[in-house]
Amino acid sequence: MSRFIYTTLSVIALLAIAGFFVSIGAAEAGAAAADAGTEGGGGGQKSLIARVFSSGPVAWVLLLVSVIGLSIAIHRLMSIKDDILLPPGLADDMHNIFGEGVNDDALDEAIGIVQNDDSMLGQVLFSALDKKDFGYEAMRESAETVGAAQHNLLMAQVNWLSLFAGLGPMLGLLGTVWGMIGAFFKMATAGGTPDPGLLADDIGGAMITTAMGLIIAIPMLTLFFILRARVNRCVLEAGVLTSEVLDYFRGQ
Repeated sequence: MSRFIYTTLSVIALLAIAGFFVSIGAAEAGAAAADAGTEGGGGGQKSLIARVFSSGPVAWVLLLVSVIGLSIAIHRLMSIKDDILLPPGLADDMHNIFGEGVNDDALDEAIGIVQNDDSMLGQVLFSALDKKDFGYEAMRESAETVGAAQHNLLMAQVNWLSLFAGLGPMLGLLGTVWGMIGAFFKMATAGGTPDPGLLADDIGGAMITTAMGLIIAIPMLTLFFILRARVNRCVLEAGVLTSEVLDYFRGQ
């Protein structure tokens, strides 16, 4: 199921990015046609989409990174949510069960509710309740351990966005440097005064990769901080809710 979700999101991301570039190319083609009609047609300039596709292999790598990063970002935004990590009403169910007293029947009922719950709060509560025979301290330590493990697991998923945010500018800089090297080699082999227009076209194409890297990095970094704050908030809230439930076992 998760492979199907990732495939679907990747296709959606690819179509979105392709549509973005096609729309830009169509707009520029229309503008170029309008200019050609009013100025008598000098149109030898490349459109932005043509420049992207002619900027070398680094540009294609950046497009691939953007597709993968966008699909991961969409998946994380849908899966790392308050109502998924902290199911509404779960803590209230625990209070309703233990509010009438802590006994074996209440404990069995509570464990039956949380043992098949895959949410972060459900896993933390189950780990604590499962250690009831070892006392309150063991329950609290188990909850803290599982809570830390859940936090690390979620951050491992979110950290991919930080990776792509760092890769974007670095790959963009690599493409720019590679393009500049090619432009300087053209100057060295020109055998005279090189055509400034040709060099400007080559250098401009090389700079596109830097722009692409920044276009990838800025939203990825923003989403990383948003999701990291969401994870930290949910982990803290899960700790508070679990501590309130464990108060029923204090002193036993």
